[in-house]
Amino acid sequence: MYDPKTKSISILVVEDNPLDKLIVQTLLQQHFHLETVSNGYEALEIIEKIKFDIILMDIHLGDENMTGFDVMKLIKKDPKHQDIKIFAVTAYAENPELYIEQGFDELYIKPVIKEEMFEFLNKNTISHPSK
Repeated sequence: MYDPKTKSISILVVEDNPLDKLIVQTLLQQHFHLETVSNGYEALEIIEKIKFDIILMDIHLGDENMTGFDVMKLIKKDPKHQDIKIFAVTAYAENPELYIEQGFDELYIKPVIKEEMFEFLNKNTISHPSK
C-alpha cells in the first residue's frame, strides 16, 4: 500500500483556478513530488520534461479549444505516456460514467477534501493496477 511519507509518487496538477490549485498544492505537496500548471498547453509541455505517475486534470481549463478532455486524449495517444494515470477532477459530474468512457482512469468530484483526496489516491494508485 502507498505510504505518502515516502513521496514516491509524482503528480501533475492541471488546474486553471488559482484558489483550487493552491488548495490541492497545499494538501499534496508535503506527501508527493508535485508540479502544477494552469492549462493544457503547459501540461503537454511539462510531461515531455518530467515523468509523472498521476495527472489530476481539471476539465474546464478556461480555454474552450483545450479542455481537460482534449489534454487527456492527447496524452493517452502518445505511447510514451501510456503509464500515466489521468484522473478527472471536476465539480461537474452529472454523468460520472462519461469521464471513464472518454478515457479518464477515474473521477474525483470536487470540492477537494484532504481525507477524501488521500483515500482516492490510495485506492486508485498502488492498490489497483492500471486499467
